[in-house]
Amino acid sequence: MEGPITDSAREAMLLAALARTDARSLKESLQAVSDPRSPISKPIANALAALRKHRDPLSVLDRAQYRVAVPYAAAVYAEPCLAAVIEALGDNADDPTREQLLGAIDAVAPDYDEVTIAVMLASAADGDMAASDLCFALLDTEERFRLTGWQSFERVAPPVEATRAPAPTGTTEEQREARRAKKQRETEERRRKTEASARAAEQVRTAKKRERAAASDRPSVAPDGSQAPAPILPSLGHRRAVLTPLEEEEFDRDDPWATGVVLAWVPFDAADDDHSGIDGKVRPCVVLAGSPTHLLVRPGYSAGGVKSRDWKSHPVRHWRRSGFDEPTWIDVDAVRVGRPETGPTGFLEPDDWNAIW
Repeated sequence: MEGPITDSAREAMLLAALARTDARSLKESLQAVSDPRSPISKPIANALAALRKHRDPLSVLDRAQYRVAVPYAAAVYAEPCLAAVIEALGDNADDPTREQLLGAIDAVAPDYDEVTIAVMLASAADGDMAASDLCFALLDTEERFRLTGWQSFERVAPPVEATRAPAPTGTTEEQREARRAKKQRETEERRRKTEASARAAEQVRTAKKRERAAASDRPSVAPDGSQAPAPILPSLGHRRAVLTPLEEEEFDRDDPWATGVVLAWVPFDAADDDHSGIDGKVRPCVVLAGSPTHLLVRPGYSAGGVKSRDWKSHPVRHWRRSGFDEPTWIDVDAVRVGRPETGPTGFLEPDDWNAIW
């Protein structure tokens, strides 16, 4: 591309990169943006919510009402890949050369496909980072990641005769300097957030390695010296759990307890806490995924409570066969809990399990 890179071109390149992703991965990223740890304005939140509900979000990304949400979904989609590239760049992460950036991409290529790398580059190019122009150039010229036809995603400006030019206003040198300073501060803030994300990802990877090592050292016998019972396995026909990228960093959806029913302490939330002085209670929970020390679960609630009246909660059809003591409703929100010593009392039947996704 000749001349300066416009904001419209960066947006078009980002849309072209996301258009190559698959619908399931995009939906996972859209779900991850709803995490309260990522504060966003109401208009953007509304656009993201509408995209999450859409049957095929890939087909409507280029529509005006959804474009404001695209950078956030792309940033979450590419976050693990971006963190890995920044780690590979090391001291060169602030302002890498073309060769250094390509070398870092080659280093992480075994873990990320070309579509993910393209979204990462497009997200960086759209984010006004130090290497944003370089990332854009790679997508425009590098054969491996080249997004041919990205210009078709660029918004067409209205005809000149249909618009009225704004009245000229003088811009003082002080105003221009203030704008440059603001842009520099925003760039620095994005850089700090990117570095923090990379450090957090590395800490999670290190913790997972330690947990796996600790799990491999655990004896396969019960506390009384007898052989520990083999885990109960779920029946066939269950879908795989849909996790967000952040959840996948910590939890394994193929954990032997997945789809199982366990008892775990669950904190009260705003809609559930009508018990003064009590932080939570032990509830039957459905296991979505697990790590050696923790589980990702959806709590179960009995009849008469707030959750049983929530239309988003799922009433368990085969509650007796699944190991529940009474009719139970499964919450729509996942909770991270400590892994209990006692294994599942039963497993959700396929139709109940598949209905919660």
